[in-house]
Amino acid sequence: MDLHHHMCELLLGGKLCLTPLDPARVQKVVDIGTGTGLWAIDFGEAFPNAEVIGTDVSPLQPSWVPPNVKFELDDANLEWTWKANTFDFIHLRLMSGTISDWASLYREAFRCCKPGGWIEHQEGSFMWRFDKGIPEDSALGQFHKVFWEGGKKFGRTFRVVEDDIQRKYMEEAGFVDLVVKDIKCPLGDWPLDPAQKELGTFAKATFMSDIEGYLLYIFKTVMGWTEEETLVYCAHLRRQLKDPELQPYFLRRIVYGRKPEAS
Repeated sequence: MDLHHHMCELLLGGKLCLTPLDPARVQKVVDIGTGTGLWAIDFGEAFPNAEVIGTDVSPLQPSWVPPNVKFELDDANLEWTWKANTFDFIHLRLMSGTISDWASLYREAFRCCKPGGWIEHQEGSFMWRFDKGIPEDSALGQFHKVFWEGGKKFGRTFRVVEDDIQRKYMEEAGFVDLVVKDIKCPLGDWPLDPAQKELGTFAKATFMSDIEGYLLYIFKTVMGWTEEETLVYCAHLRRQLKDPELQPYFLRRIVYGRKPEAS
């Protein structure tokens, strides 16, 4: 997860977000699904005058944090515990497979966002891409199909990018001035551009470091594969990703918008 956080920063050109925040107006921030807490910590250091709250369902965060940062156990699927008009900035990242009702999530975000405040949500597609095409019967070609079907089975979709969930439900909740940005993220050091090469190197290191950890729950628990079948699939996936002729990439979609001043 630490590698992944660094990869996300490289993806955004060293930035923590794309939202055009006015530091003078950012007083209270929440990071939903904070994971290891690195984004909240880095944001707190970059905005020392803001109070930053990170939430997640598991206590994975470090005990030492900047004085303006704190972590709370909370489930974003439930009614949010904060009062209306609390936050100047709401940040979400990689929530695919965790949310049962996206429309409700964004309604709660809208309620808790201050008038004039912002929301930003970064999400990744689970479909691997290759400009020359990826064989559908290969490990990479089957990857997204298993996740999509698994999401259907337990009611928490992995098709956030494909179904345009961020833009659709942010707009439905009332957010305006929405900006949608798709970023191509390479996997591996195949790009010629040095910045893209570095990004791809970290993306591959992030994924290859724990393929089994990413797949076991969906493949085994949800979809009913045996552990042996899952591990064999992982071996095929690793072998395919080592093919120098293959230049895989995936899409990251960043959507941000603001709550109208009059709300």
